Amino acid sequence: MTAPQKDPPRRAASRSGEPTDVLDAPRSDGQHPGGDAAAAVRAVLEQRPTLEGTHTPWRLVVPDGPTGMSRVFESLLAVADGVTGTRGSLEEEGPDSQPGVFVADVYDRHDDGSEALVVVRSWANLIPFSVSGNGRRVFDLHAGVLWREAHAVDGSALSTARWACLARPGTTVIVAQGSPATLGEVAAGSEDVDVRTAFGGGVRGIVTTANEPAPTPDGVETHVARVATYMASRRVRPSRQRVADRHAGEWAAGPARLLAEQQAAWAQRWEEADVEVVGDEELTQDLRLALFHLMASVADRGEAAVGARGITGPGYSGHVFWDADVFVLPVLAATHPAAARAMLEYRIRRIPAAREDAAALGRSGTRFPWESAHDGHDVTPRAGIDHRGELVPILTGQLEEHITADVAWAAWQLASWTGSWRFLDGPGRPLLTETARYWASRIRLDGNGRGHIDGVIGPDEYHENVDDNAFTNQMAAWNLRHGAALVGRRAPRAVAGAPGADEAARWRALADALVDGYDEPAGRHIQFSGFDALEPLLVTDVGPVPVAADLVLGHARVQGSQIVKQADVLMGHHMIGDVLPAGSLAADMDFYLPRTAHGSSLSPAIHAGLLARLGRLERAVQFLDIAQRIDRDDVTGTSAGGLHVATLGGLWQAVVTGFAGVRVHGPDDDTLVLDPHIPTSWEELRLRLRWHGRVLRLRCWEDRAHVRCRVPVKVQLGAQAPVTVSPPGGWVVRTGVPDPRAPSPTVPRTAPPTTR
Repeated sequence: MTAPQKDPPRRAASRSGEPTDVLDAPRSDGQHPGGDAAAAVRAVLEQRPTLEGTHTPWRLVVPDGPTGMSRVFESLLAVADGVTGTRGSLEEEGPDSQPGVFVADVYDRHDDGSEALVVVRSWANLIPFSVSGNGRRVFDLHAGVLWREAHAVDGSALSTARWACLARPGTTVIVAQGSPATLGEVAAGSEDVDVRTAFGGGVRGIVTTANEPAPTPDGVETHVARVATYMASRRVRPSRQRVADRHAGEWAAGPARLLAEQQAAWAQRWEEADVEVVGDEELTQDLRLALFHLMASVADRGEAAVGARGITGPGYSGHVFWDADVFVLPVLAATHPAAARAMLEYRIRRIPAAREDAAALGRSGTRFPWESAHDGHDVTPRAGIDHRGELVPILTGQLEEHITADVAWAAWQLASWTGSWRFLDGPGRPLLTETARYWASRIRLDGNGRGHIDGVIGPDEYHENVDDNAFTNQMAAWNLRHGAALVGRRAPRAVAGAPGADEAARWRALADALVDGYDEPAGRHIQFSGFDALEPLLVTDVGPVPVAADLVLGHARVQGSQIVKQADVLMGHHMIGDVLPAGSLAADMDFYLPRTAHGSSLSPAIHAGLLARLGRLERAVQFLDIAQRIDRDDVTGTSAGGLHVATLGGLWQAVVTGFAGVRVHGPDDDTLVLDPHIPTSWEELRLRLRWHGRVLRLRCWEDRAHVRCRVPVKVQLGAQAPVTVSPPGGWVVRTGVPDPRAPSPTVPRTAPPTTR
């Protein structure tokens, strides 16, 4: 059986229970950052938000006091730069705190053979005692800066600011101003940390930090500036000298300059990534929070391993699931393609391991693991503890094979959003052809020539070891056809074993033979063979959604019922709906929505987007509200372990591909398709994204859209004929003709003011 929930922890967080640090790295020279430390700190803190106007869609405000949400706030307020993520713990931490810094892509092997993302102690811990509950933190999403105002027990004020430098990934900064009684115990001079991991006993990352408390001349206040430098590697030991040299340069630059760089770097990202729902500030804030954490969790060079909780917490040990490929990557492909490319580089470098895993099962090609970490072999636990405290088997690593096609789909997404074949013709090619080979060896042909895939787990996960899961089969067929199309498009350079025309023709034939679950008389898909014979329970028989139906009904009954954990058949409509039978989305929604418990955090956003496509906007908004509250309100009770990146990505996709109806097809398709369905409670929907190398600003209403562009772009609204919009932009209305007479609301601002 599968674990009852995806979210509960299943193993110790680290080998020893503590970060693996030793204090023996070289000391820094102790020079003040950027000159005078007090002046540098004051220059930063002068920019802190004022009390007036704090609550805006660009700012998340959190109280310091005990609310039962301390660790959830630490996840929500995490600062990250794609290389390191630091939880938003208070500077004095405390008994309810789970501080830590997570180093992306670097995993530690524990004594039990499990692997987990490396965590080191937090550089943001300044104060060895409790300050007070009278304070607040303001997370400035536009600049990626976490500000704090608090009062110590003696009534003195404390001000801090921290950030992870997007312009210098691996560099983190904190500044503080307070009384000598509060900050006076911060160790003067420098502190250096050498981080060791267990892989072969070798050093995989080095961290150096430095801090310099400097009392002002009147002795009333103490100012602290701390800059931490992280240089981590999965493969080789970083040079101590290189780290020291880099840190010296960052220390010399000082907090004020590093803050200016931070503000500029994030302003540039937001120019190409913003979402604004005019008329709903809370939703806009949640969408921006989602975008911030998605962009902050992924490096844009080298390779990027994106765990199920990003780098905001220890949940799932930093393992990479389909969450990364299906939910996160499309967002970055549309906003910052370099990061999406780095995510696929992680998969490319693990093809040899995935090929070995396929061969071990007697299959051809490449089989990607359900949970991946250091080397690309499967690290899914074989067992876990259920809600009754009993040890139960976990079968997803053996049977949830759709991830192999999901990775291929992700590669195609990048090419579709960028409009370029370069990646698929080059390093990304095996992500489609090697996976197609796997499915070709996985399919069983019956006596009638029909193809079947037996013994799998679909996205649903309540039903295990089923045959002909519709989603798995549909994705396998998609993978085979697109792998064949890639082979037919251009022959690769002489590469031994590369697929040729005959193999591609066989892939197409197998795709045509593979059953897809579609019941033509019913006009809908059957989730898997035998599903309709199960107990016809509805989710109303279980409780209000979202609900963990397996905990309410028990594993045996839920597996024997038609209750579904999350989008399964409907997931196919989300990913490859353009190749499914016309009209089947409505029929599938009518059948499966009443049977879906949404026991996974991944599910509500998918349903929101699909309901919006169908024009069922009231229900769509209801599910969008659930999705936006998953982490903000800790709906699953698991956000303390880190934010759910799949939910964050799903939220963006629900709005962009669902409510705005943005469609991308293939690299050769030069038309951007919009099909807006805008709730009456929204005044308009504004989007910024990249498509085919163009930066576009879209403003959507139900009956029209405005496209702002720098070069001509072909746009199709709904089923209307495409039209070309020329710079600086123009209107497209439901008739499909640009209408210069269309009402022209105020042109949206290019960016929020710098003093937010």
